[in-house]
Amino acid sequence: MGTTITELAAQPSAGQSAERAYQKPYATDSVEVIEALKTNLQRGLNADEVAARRERYGTNTIQSIRSRAAWRILLDQFASLVIALLGAAAIVALVTGDVLDAIAILVVLVINALVGFATEWQAGRALDALRRQAVTTARVRRDEHEITLPAEELVPGDIVILNAGDHVPADARILEAATLRAEESALTGESTTVEKSPAPVAAEALLAERSSMLYLGTAIAAGRAVAVVTATGAETELGRIGRLVAEAPEESTPLKRKLDDLGRRLVYLVMVIGAIVAFAGWLRGDDLWMMIEVGISLAVAAVPEALPAVTTLILALGVLRMARQQAIVRRLASVETLGSTTIICSDKTGTLTENRMTVREYHLPDGSRIELHSHQLPDKNNQHLARAIRVGVLCNEAAFHRDADGTAQSVGDPTETALLLAAASLGIDVVQQRSDYPKLDERPFDAVTKRMITIHRTTDGSRLALLKGAPNVVLEACSVYLTKGESKALDAEMREQILLANRHMAERALRVLALAEKQLEDENSESAYTFLGFVGMIDPPRAGVAEAIRQAQEAGIRVVMLTGDQIHTAQAIAHELRLCGEAEPQARHARDLEDASHQDIAQLALTTDVFARVSPEDKLHIVEALQKAGEIVAVTGDGVNDAPALKRADIGVAMGMRGTEVAKEAADVVLADDNFATILSAVEGGRTIYANIIRFVHLMFSKNLGTVLAIFIAIVIGWPLPLLPLQILWVNLLTDVFPALALALEPTDRGIMQRPPRPPDGALLSHPFLLLISWQGALLAAIILAAYGWALQSYGAGSHARTVALFALIGVQVGHMFNCRSRTHSAFEGFFRNPFIWGAIFIVIILQALALYQPFLARVLDTHKLNATDWGIIAATIILPILVVEITKAIFRSRTARLHPGS
Repeated sequence: MGTTITELAAQPSAGQSAERAYQKPYATDSVEVIEALKTNLQRGLNADEVAARRERYGTNTIQSIRSRAAWRILLDQFASLVIALLGAAAIVALVTGDVLDAIAILVVLVINALVGFATEWQAGRALDALRRQAVTTARVRRDEHEITLPAEELVPGDIVILNAGDHVPADARILEAATLRAEESALTGESTTVEKSPAPVAAEALLAERSSMLYLGTAIAAGRAVAVVTATGAETELGRIGRLVAEAPEESTPLKRKLDDLGRRLVYLVMVIGAIVAFAGWLRGDDLWMMIEVGISLAVAAVPEALPAVTTLILALGVLRMARQQAIVRRLASVETLGSTTIICSDKTGTLTENRMTVREYHLPDGSRIELHSHQLPDKNNQHLARAIRVGVLCNEAAFHRDADGTAQSVGDPTETALLLAAASLGIDVVQQRSDYPKLDERPFDAVTKRMITIHRTTDGSRLALLKGAPNVVLEACSVYLTKGESKALDAEMREQILLANRHMAERALRVLALAEKQLEDENSESAYTFLGFVGMIDPPRAGVAEAIRQAQEAGIRVVMLTGDQIHTAQAIAHELRLCGEAEPQARHARDLEDASHQDIAQLALTTDVFARVSPEDKLHIVEALQKAGEIVAVTGDGVNDAPALKRADIGVAMGMRGTEVAKEAADVVLADDNFATILSAVEGGRTIYANIIRFVHLMFSKNLGTVLAIFIAIVIGWPLPLLPLQILWVNLLTDVFPALALALEPTDRGIMQRPPRPPDGALLSHPFLLLISWQGALLAAIILAAYGWALQSYGAGSHARTVALFALIGVQVGHMFNCRSRTHSAFEGFFRNPFIWGAIFIVIILQALALYQPFLARVLDTHKLNATDWGIIAATIILPILVVEITKAIFRSRTARLHPGS
């Protein structure tokens, strides 16, 4: 629970002048904010005031994001129409006295639920995400004393003191600041540290532009501050994001929606089949109740009882496969959703970039550019460059050391650590250089002066003043510049050339610092410096991201950048990553989204490549608008500000190493290696899983249709029932599973990532697919009936003939398994590429041998031992489906080659 000063405003005596302080403290003078909060800068709140405010507004805590309870995860495993249909079939079996049938169905349902539950529970144990993001202690001024207390005890109006390295314990308005900089990337997406000061900002300033505020969940990178708490707990910006995460609905996955649609179709199919058979038998003069039982048997044959279990197992296997590729899947159905993604909305800082400032280049006054990221190292004898680097090493407050393995490490402001690491990468001994030039005096960087000056003792005993800061400020303090080892007067023309170079660097989104030095012969350290050049820094793109984006484009997936960073920085990174290929990225500011409808936002999102300065709400609205436009949206991110969009997306992908706990808890998939390219591997895995699901649906439905048609036609023409209900269940629940799993483990198709995503609204059973299943089901039925007819002719009605029909059904299933590997390519292409198919055949043979020769099973299934002739007929049932389908595939390929030569 928590409060803001907005709530404190609800008092009759609050005047019009105070209203601004209540609503927008960042845009109000600090004195007015203190008055509005009824506090005192020097003494803070007293004990009575604290107690009254805590009683009224609660503690400074954020309600944890609750993961799904174990019972809910288990219950969700049954939330499917196919599961409900199987449950209904079990109830009917019990009512009609078929206890074994009912038990068999219920066993499958329980196994399916347990597999799904175990996988999701292991991947998604609860994390107290927002509580971990908050801090534990705060330094507070109360009753004229400074004390340290748990951050949860803060109340609005508390005066807090913050120093470099401290985490901000609540949202607070800055009252005093000295060289203050805050690290806000997790909250706003800002890639660099942000200068802070007590000066109010414009009332319409975005979150990332409110330089007079400090926010819970961020940290002080440099300097010190005194601030007054304006919001606590759930009313902080971090708490508000928590509410957005909690309110964002769980999205149903495309696969779940399609399976539910399939379940509805099956309900109708089962009802129609049962009604037709019962009516036809009754018209023929058969007993009505007997025909109802036959209709139920046909319904059982029509329903693929193994579909939920096999789907769950395939997704679980996908989870294991992706874990080996560094993608940890927290929600089972998310595995397949990745494969249907049409748009990836990606955060910039920490996702597309490293979230680490890095020196990209030095620009010297003679016009030379030294690029540090190029393969060619700079000339070590370049004394001009060495002097520029020396300024970055000495005029610097960051700490530097090397690990036991010699790796350079630096702690401090990201800009200053970048300068030290760049020097180390160029072979400079940072520790030794700092020892050779001991610091005598320092004037820290200040938001007003925008510069830093340090004075050092040189090896010959003289004094050296070093200056770094904003280009305009440093140039103003320089009278000469260094070029080719000589100092020349810095005239107006040269100043303009130098400033032009600065503008060109800034256009490439580089953060530019100017460097200068001066031999100090008097006490004047303010002017007469020698300009040495510029250093340009950037948060660079992650290795492999540009290639991953190119692969995404080949796969028909569009990548959109959503960032809280500056628009020119985001656009430059997008250009470098070739976010739009050869075209120039189209960028928009968050202000373009103000007052826009979902339809307008969707139109913008479909034509815009970069959204800059976006808030968590903006990201959420963009994702929702794209979803309403029919897109399957994946969102990637690592910060607190990404969490609402991560949860709302069809598939949320968080960074595992640098990502905040909030982001990881809201996501469906966590990348253990923080590599954007891993997303493409996961997409490929998702597409492979969907293709394999289609394969086993193809097998199950065509085989089940063949079974239904065989039984139906046998009844219509007056033959005895070819299969008993328990025999049908034996096939559907047991022998179906292994061929289906074998197809589910088919290797990835060649060129699968060169195809566009499948249509988001495409049905699992499209019309061409249904036509294919229909004629192939009819083919299988014809083969089964031919074998059964021969058996009736040879052995008469009874157990022997039914056993031939049962084994004929298994035979056509085994043969048809090869057909289902591809709708167009030959079954013999890559014949031994999938060893699991041969394993499945072996298991089916063992199971059928048990059904035939194990006494208990033979009695339950009512099977009869077969002779050599029978086995010959059954062998023919395996070969015939392959032969007929191979002929049709060859005809199709020949027609395609004629119509589309060269394809």
